[in-house]
Amino acid sequence: MLIIRTFFILFLVMGLSTMTYETLAMASSAVSSGSEKTAVVPEGFGQVKLDKAESLDKLCNRNLTCETIFMKVNKVDRRHISAGKTVLLPVDIEKASQYTPVPQQLNDSRGEREVRVFLNTQYFGAYENGNLLFWGPISSGRKSNPTWPGEFFVNYKQRHKRSIKYNNAPMPYSINYDGPYFIHQQSLPGHPASRGCVRLLEADAKRLFSWMKVGDSVTVL
Repeated sequence: MLIIRTFFILFLVMGLSTMTYETLAMASSAVSSGSEKTAVVPEGFGQVKLDKAESLDKLCNRNLTCETIFMKVNKVDRRHISAGKTVLLPVDIEKASQYTPVPQQLNDSRGEREVRVFLNTQYFGAYENGNLLFWGPISSGRKSNPTWPGEFFVNYKQRHKRSIKYNNAPMPYSINYDGPYFIHQQSLPGHPASRGCVRLLEADAKRLFSWMKVGDSVTVL
């Protein structure tokens, strides 16, 4: 009862439209991990536990905007919507579209264009002059092959890259930022699963590849 009253007061004082990045990230992290603990559900979403594997078009009633938001906030692609997962389902598209799980402004911006990768919440933000331009989910390195934090720069881009080390695996829209490590499109299962690279949804990978230039800043936290 005390927890419920605490969150109710939090909503009254802060207002859902002005919730902090940390509060929103906590909600998304709890949902994506399948946590049964009490979590703040952002405005515009409902929290649902999937009893069986569902198709995205069925969950969203074939609403493409809903489908896009669903994949982004739950950090999964269409192939990883599985039974047993607790997910955030958009129930008010206009309000759900305002959800932002990364900072909207940077006080320590590293240049005109910067992509910032947040390992703890598994999201990235693309910033222009310190202001958020767009964001999306990631899948970073697993424990045995972690994605290393640090400050880097874009070395080169390669649209149709394939992995030399890992069985010629496709790495579309690759952005190299540190030795053998890239930001690129690949599967997103909702948790860290790569061999050190930063995986993105296809739409996000395309947009980031087109937007970023050689020499731009990449920050991994």
